[in-house]
Amino acid sequence: MKKTEKDYEYLETSEEMKARGLRRISRPEFLDKIPKNIQLRDCKSRITVDVDADIVEHFKQEAARQDKNYQTLINNLLREFVDGRQEISAKENFKRELLQDRDFLQELKEALV
Repeated sequence: MKKTEKDYEYLETSEEMKARGLRRISRPEFLDKIPKNIQLRDCKSRITVDVDADIVEHFKQEAARQDKNYQTLINNLLREFVDGRQEISAKENFKRELLQDRDFLQELKEALV
């Protein structure tokens, strides 16, 4: 349902604000269509990064071979790296916790003897 100016009458600004040239504006409709539970990993951010020319050329050639966008290949490789690091980090934390757990260490000792 499209909103009209009448729907926003309650948003009228004060006289002081009007005198300063300020006014309320309505919320753009496209914002209502954005999912509320969106995750950062589902969003793209435009950045500028300096990369060696041969690296870019490699990804462009690989992208042409796979019929994909080279930026997507770079993003996928970075995603694998980040996800892998998080997995390694979780394993390292788990290992540290086990090594500090005296009961676990005692059970392990008994199992190995």
